[in-house]
Amino acid sequence: MRFSGAVLTGGASRRMGTDKAALFADRVADALVAAGAVEVLRIAEDDRPGNGPLGGIETALRRAAADVVVVLACDLPAVSPIGIRAVVDALGDHDVALPPGEPLHAAWRRAAVRAVAAAIDAGTLAVRAALDALDTVEVHGLDPTWLRNVNEPLDLVQTGGMAEVPEIDIAELARRHAAGAFVLDVRNPDEYEAGHVPGAVLLPLGELNDRWQEVPEGDVVVICKSGARSARAVEALNGVGRTTVNVAGGTLAWIEAGHEVVTGSEPS
Repeated sequence: MRFSGAVLTGGASRRMGTDKAALFADRVADALVAAGAVEVLRIAEDDRPGNGPLGGIETALRRAAADVVVVLACDLPAVSPIGIRAVVDALGDHDVALPPGEPLHAAWRRAAVRAVAAAIDAGTLAVRAALDALDTVEVHGLDPTWLRNVNEPLDLVQTGGMAEVPEIDIAELARRHAAGAFVLDVRNPDEYEAGHVPGAVLLPLGELNDRWQEVPEGDVVVICKSGARSARAVEALNGVGRTTVNVAGGTLAWIEAGHEVVTGSEPS
């Protein structure tokens, strides 16, 4: 079935702290092309601003060339051409085909714009108001990772499809530490105070969503107790444009190798 693709890129990205469209829109557009879209529109400004996703959907349906339009949020880093084809193939004679509760991973008939416009005219921002007036079909069986959106940096570690986490061993950490590398410790404060790499700066993993912009933009080494939490932090930080590496084995391996640790709440 011939279809247009539309990526909604106009969100404010407040919780992410950086422009989600800049991070993920190319990936979403590439998936639409791979699925067979005859065109891909990027909807950065709605024809009627201030109406949330409904405004983006209305704008996409008005601007698209094909009778079927797949509308996707820009923050779907693991979106799959297979999932896109699934909603297109399921559409048939219906107005909308979507996975349950996922109107921003849906195939729409362009004629559905009338119901979307009517919902906006009625003063609602709820996409459900438009769907209730349309003939919809739910598409089951899609991989949940294809549908998972990203609102905060730590959401990246749940999406799948992200780049492998770069790692260094303790010997390389010792070399970089001696050269003055920035070391970020993502353990809890009590763990940090009990013993940390000299000079390491504490930023607990649980606070990363709110404070990730405190991490400098140069090369950063990330450490935790054994390497698991720091791997999550590296994946999230690199996903929002920082350049970080994980320390395999973590602080335990640093201590076992005979290196000095500092106690207390200060870096050194």
